[in-house]
Amino acid sequence: MKTTCIKNGRVIDPANNRNEILDIFIEDGKIKKIDKNITDKADEVLDATGYIVTPGLIDLQVHFREPGREDRETIETGSKAAIAGGITSVVTMPNTNPVADNQAVINHILKRAKELNLINVFPTGAITVGQKGERIAEMWEMVQCGAVAITEDGFDVQDEGVLLNAMKYAATHDILIMSHCECENLSQHCGMHEGWTSTQMGLAGSPGISEDLAVLKNIYLARESGCRLHLLHNSTQGAVEAIRDAKKRGMKKLTAEVSVQHFALTDEVALGYNTNAKMYPPIRSQKHVDVIIEAIKDDTIDCFTTDHAPHIEPDKICAFEHAAFGSVGVETSFAVANTYLAEAGHIPIEKVISKMTIEPARIIQIDKGTLTVGAEADIAVFDLTKKWTVNAQAGQSKGKNCIFDGYDLVGKAVHTMVKGDLKMKDEQIMV
Repeated sequence: MKTTCIKNGRVIDPANNRNEILDIFIEDGKIKKIDKNITDKADEVLDATGYIVTPGLIDLQVHFREPGREDRETIETGSKAAIAGGITSVVTMPNTNPVADNQAVINHILKRAKELNLINVFPTGAITVGQKGERIAEMWEMVQCGAVAITEDGFDVQDEGVLLNAMKYAATHDILIMSHCECENLSQHCGMHEGWTSTQMGLAGSPGISEDLAVLKNIYLARESGCRLHLLHNSTQGAVEAIRDAKKRGMKKLTAEVSVQHFALTDEVALGYNTNAKMYPPIRSQKHVDVIIEAIKDDTIDCFTTDHAPHIEPDKICAFEHAAFGSVGVETSFAVANTYLAEAGHIPIEKVISKMTIEPARIIQIDKGTLTVGAEADIAVFDLTKKWTVNAQAGQSKGKNCIFDGYDLVGKAVHTMVKGDLKMKDEQIMV
């Protein structure tokens, strides 16, 4: 019977409206007691004086590339990177090779994650076979064997009839649909926001209206079908306005996220043809960033994600228009949110933690994101005051393509625990 006691930390648990100096006693992988000055003898004691203690963070959008592109990332390396960032649960996207559009691929991901025993890995399945947007995949079968949602991820199903049928099917089985919103005829898969910066660089840009129209399409089809809809990585003023309006009109099954780079950076980060800044949706102009922050404040945006997208060097060290889309982010997401939202005075740290713990847990309906007595001990301990400079080359991820490489951030994970097992101690990975 293994026991651990985390002592003297500032416990912030938004699910239970808790924010005070407490001890947490863990026994056999679960939280047994939370109280002041716990005296029970423990096998290991962690002194969290001066730190905050939170539920392990949950990221609803990561690309761990396995199976098929293990040169970019694996479930093992991605999980260790997550641990370094205080993340204990992730939702993996289906754009693997082969595509996760059937039970066999879902089972492989779950089996591999269980073998590794690093973090909680929750896979998603594709909406259509091969992510081609033509024929609905085995949605119910994938959910039955462990997929927590169905998504086309980096693609928006362009055929409205196919998408509506998928949503109607999802509604009959209470399956969550996660939608990437893009009108491909407008965006042309450009990795730049259409605006003054793209003009200066002589690059084609993706207009915000491409996302705006697609968000409206998904909202209206979800309303018609009655399905649960989660909108991935929103980045535009029009998208936010549509989501806010839909929620005000009583669309209770609608949730929305923003990836941390979309409230922290503007498209000017791409100047000099910085290919780490190429992603979809693209990083937008200051006008859109300001609106996203307001949407975070008023809870139009429910949670934060990373869209962690590792690549090998040749995919990024090339001309901007030929570079791959995406940036790694699980090791930096908490620090980015703390630096650009809490430290900047936009929202309190409690709200940052809520949008990275209990809110994503509620969206995918898992019993995580809380420090409730009896819950599995998925716990992160952060030093809120630590100032550090991001060094992508030193990161745990195979991908070194980090948009925040070289940035000075505030706040860092010190310890990470999954199901009562200490996976990182004093910033050192233990597995």
